[in-house]
Amino acid sequence: MEFHVALHHKHLLALAVSSALGLSAPVIAEEAAVAAAEEQEVEVLAITGKRISYANNSTDEAIKNTKAPIGNVLDLVSQLPGISVGQGDAFGGDDWSTTISMRGFNVNLSEQQLGITIDGLPNGGSGYGGGSKANRYLDSENTAYVEVGQGTSDIASASLDALGGTLNFVSNNPLTEENLSLAVTGGDHNARRYYTRFDTGQIGGNTTAYVSLSDSFSNRWIGSGSNGFSDRLHGEVKTVTELDNTTITARFSYDDTEEDNYNTVSLQQFLDNPDWDRLTNVWTGNPDIDQNFAEAWSTLRENSLTYVKVDTDLSDSLNLTVTPYVHMQSGRGDWLPPYQVYVEDAAGNRVSRGTGNGNLVRYTYVNAAGQPILDPNADLTNATRVSSYRHTHYEKDRYGLTSELKWAMDNHELRLGAWIEQQDRNETRDWHNVIDPIQYHYFNNQPYWVHYDRNYETDTQKIYLQDQINWDDLTVTVAVKQFYVDVSRKDNIVAANTDKLNSDSDLLPSLGFVYRLNESYEVFGGYAENFKAISDAILETDQDFDNLEAETANNIDLGLRYFGNDLSLSVTYYDVQFDNRITFLQPGANAGGPDYLNELDGTYVNVGGIESSGLEASLNWEFMQSWSLYSAFTSNKAEYSQTINSVILDEDGKVVLGPDGKPAINPAAIFKGDKVAGSPETMLSLSLRYQGEAYRAGLTAKRTDSYFGAALGGNKDEIPASTLMDFYLGYSKDLSSKDMFKGIDLSLVLNNLTDQDYLAGGQEGAYYLGAERTATVTLKLDF
Repeated sequence: MEFHVALHHKHLLALAVSSALGLSAPVIAEEAAVAAAEEQEVEVLAITGKRISYANNSTDEAIKNTKAPIGNVLDLVSQLPGISVGQGDAFGGDDWSTTISMRGFNVNLSEQQLGITIDGLPNGGSGYGGGSKANRYLDSENTAYVEVGQGTSDIASASLDALGGTLNFVSNNPLTEENLSLAVTGGDHNARRYYTRFDTGQIGGNTTAYVSLSDSFSNRWIGSGSNGFSDRLHGEVKTVTELDNTTITARFSYDDTEEDNYNTVSLQQFLDNPDWDRLTNVWTGNPDIDQNFAEAWSTLRENSLTYVKVDTDLSDSLNLTVTPYVHMQSGRGDWLPPYQVYVEDAAGNRVSRGTGNGNLVRYTYVNAAGQPILDPNADLTNATRVSSYRHTHYEKDRYGLTSELKWAMDNHELRLGAWIEQQDRNETRDWHNVIDPIQYHYFNNQPYWVHYDRNYETDTQKIYLQDQINWDDLTVTVAVKQFYVDVSRKDNIVAANTDKLNSDSDLLPSLGFVYRLNESYEVFGGYAENFKAISDAILETDQDFDNLEAETANNIDLGLRYFGNDLSLSVTYYDVQFDNRITFLQPGANAGGPDYLNELDGTYVNVGGIESSGLEASLNWEFMQSWSLYSAFTSNKAEYSQTINSVILDEDGKVVLGPDGKPAINPAAIFKGDKVAGSPETMLSLSLRYQGEAYRAGLTAKRTDSYFGAALGGNKDEIPASTLMDFYLGYSKDLSSKDMFKGIDLSLVLNNLTDQDYLAGGQEGAYYLGAERTATVTLKLDF
């Protein structure tokens, strides 16, 4: 397909960017360049944040030690202030059950309100259907650190989801010396992982590179036998070439994953039995039971991301960075409905594609001739039971480019940039005949019915301009950005069912300052307007989109940072106003289990928003040689700002009254002042760490106070408080003087040390069980 790269030229901001690309400037002072390089080093290592005008934190190597290499890189941020990460198991081996919450903004099955980038490049969304979170692109050993911008993102952040901030996962660079690493991990739940990485060292005096490959497997922690598994093959290649005035970085990642999902439970089901998610691990031959067979609830995904970054100094004061990228994805989601579907067209003929006359008839038996038995009163003596294997197929190609021009002039540092991307996505759902449901869910590769087949195209363009002005101890940043987003849908079954929408943003300003009180203390503050474009998922419904507006959030940060020799800390007060929140109103739901025939029949509406304010603090203290203490505290008040759907209307539009004569409460209502569902109010993390020449150890505890899991019809489902403890112990020895090995490293990681029962996130009324105590051991050898 044609890749549209032309920016809209009717806007003044675009004109300003294009004009500035041709400007020249005075030379940057050498002292300023040295200072910037030194500060860059501080930014990477300081877990309490960069010296910038908005709240931010970065992970460090000690945080990586608390997570097993087989784990999910998303878990690296779970100890940072303001963030709650939920996973179905200790390894993060199921994307379906992954949840993230920060300042009242969520990433889960129904909401994607936080941006995720990989080396500053967009991940393509974090939704289950067609999205790809960071674990699809990175192994933990190849991750240098994770930058988290709470509330406000860097002006160049390439994301359409960054309402509440951005998580930027940064890959590490190749080593300057040749090295071969081999690692093996084993652990509970049949966990095993093999990892190898080869660093070339210097090639030709200016190039370094590495290639890595990992193979991981683990069973679901719930149940035994055929209880489901996660199987992942992952590879990465990265090269860095240093020329006279140019650095060229190229990176490729490939990920092939098959994951069996965890099921959600109600709060009462958790209280009844915190060790079972109601999926089964034994095939019974009864489709009504086997629809919950764990190995049939599956996610299959294949992702590759390639980019080439060219960073060149055009002069002593002018720098240009250009990064083209390509992302390819294919995948499938599986379920096992205990019936088959009969669809007719208007003339009464059975159809194999589309919804025909709209009457989707379910049947569970066929006669001796293989014909559906549609009469509920028919004699089933010689009938054969049938079931389906339902596949939802996801295909996506993204082609994009980010570019930025940096220009230093006197005490000004200008950044002018653009991001352009074209995304083509197909989603198809087909139903396959289970050959013999008595034996197993083996299925016919040829579907008997294609429910829908649709293509979606999203064209994204972003431009931005920022001026950072430096006056001795005061730095002021002024910026503006704007998004242009066009989304369209093509129905490959019913050609007339095409639609499109425009989701351009207004000009989005930001303003911030950093004032250095002395060498150790600084105060900072900032205001930024954030934006989330209307996604193509909304085009899956048949509705009028003219009155639907993109979601926006206004964020204010005010804080204090301290950088000392042995102690660093940061305290931030924030206030966020989230407007135009988009909610999906569904006419009904199947309370007994999944509605396999539902294809988002309902309406998306703007329903006010969320008001969020609170305090975040982090501390890193090296209180004696080899010993350090890290702590992060969060107090978050997130409430809905508007009441919606408060009453029930009958067919005549009249308000339905309850037994007391007052208007009945709508079970789908959201009330102003209620707490935001799934957003913890108080969290505290503590980590005690020892790092010696050979041995390392750490004990981490995170306390999450109780919070409401649901908000429809009023706050309910108070999720019990939990305190989760992790422990690690490691030994590392430099053997470079030996003949065979350069080094050896042995580590033990224990997650959920006290084996506490808890809930690990979820969405409205449906929650995931927290994993039991899990141990892993890793042996790594360097050659």
